[in-house]
Amino acid sequence: MNNREIEQFLRFARAFCAERLPWFAPALFSCRIHLTGSVRIAAISEQLDIYFNPDAILELLRDQSKEAALAQTGFLWIHEIAHVLREHYSRARAINADAAIWNLAADMEINDSQWDGLEAPAPFPPVLPGICYLPNGQLAEYYYRELTKKGVGDAFTWDEGSGVHGEKRLWEINDSDATRNRIDEIRLAQIRRQVALLITQHRTQGDAPAGWIRWADGQLVSRVDWRKVLHHRLRTAMVQSIGGRMDYSLRRPSRRQSVYHPLLPPSLNIDWNSRIACVIDTSGSMESRDIGQAIAEVLRILEQFQVPVTIIPCDASAYTPMLIQQKSDYFKVQHIPGGGGTDMVKGIEAALALRPAPDAVVVLTDGYTNYPPAPYRIPIVFGIIQPNNSLPPLPPVPPWPNGSIVFIPVAISPC
Repeated sequence: MNNREIEQFLRFARAFCAERLPWFAPALFSCRIHLTGSVRIAAISEQLDIYFNPDAILELLRDQSKEAALAQTGFLWIHEIAHVLREHYSRARAINADAAIWNLAADMEINDSQWDGLEAPAPFPPVLPGICYLPNGQLAEYYYRELTKKGVGDAFTWDEGSGVHGEKRLWEINDSDATRNRIDEIRLAQIRRQVALLITQHRTQGDAPAGWIRWADGQLVSRVDWRKVLHHRLRTAMVQSIGGRMDYSLRRPSRRQSVYHPLLPPSLNIDWNSRIACVIDTSGSMESRDIGQAIAEVLRILEQFQVPVTIIPCDASAYTPMLIQQKSDYFKVQHIPGGGGTDMVKGIEAALALRPAPDAVVVLTDGYTNYPPAPYRIPIVFGIIQPNNSLPPLPPVPPWPNGSIVFIPVAISPC
């Protein structure tokens, strides 16, 4: 079996794993696979570059059925992504941990979980807390402290990469390499939240281990300020758009015209006026309290830019745009039309048809809508409303980039 066939088998194992543990799918399918003989079995980076030793995979395939090999390779997949989901790399940095001992402690934190349909690799049995006479169910920080006291960390020499201990290794893909995974901390936070939401949805079925349910509950307490994320996305979009409006023009004379006389050189013309359009989902699936809270939150963010904002209400069709120039104009959006079907594409097209064109378009929706089949020239930012920690439909990634999605938690009290 050559490397191409091994990589294909790893992809089958990932799909096999996602079918049995669907809540891990957002993390599994965000990984980029690399084969290298520099790792003992498998390893992972902070950016979800996952590394497999092809010889180790061949050993799993030897003398057993393909189904058994898939179940054991699926266990390796879950093991590696669990390190990044549980932020082992940043937790190691926080206590300035020794990489080898921390790697062992982090493994002990996650290896005691039982996964239906998966099994630990027979040739590479996982390290469990009991091997060092330690109890199950503790955090890596506890195991690290106890292992340091016992002085047993040096007995284990494998290294699972920067995704575990935060120290980049020479065999990891270089930052400038085109094959490197391009995932930042904001996207990682979104992936963790998606996984946590899916775990909570399966809570009643008893599929997820108790430790992962506790982890999911902790993730759903928001630690990422979505307002800062939205502000950053919009600021980046507007800077890019203003840069695109920089051009030379003969409408005003150049300051150096006297030097070039009798020639008439153009001057650099820049339109510094930023423009933002906001498409608000007012369809029947959006309750009035959702719309009211969402508008208030988004307008509070857009105030930071100190620029006029054009709001376009939209259900199955786009309604008349409303220009908000100052805080006293908020009365315009107290009674906005809607209540029908949902098609945010119509609202986006209405926003792009504005003249002058906006620098960025914010689409605030609960996700139950058609999405455009491809990105536009003008940046679109989707603010996906998540009432009661639900997981609404998302824009397809690709063709939409991960950075176009911002999750907006909306707490709704029971009636």
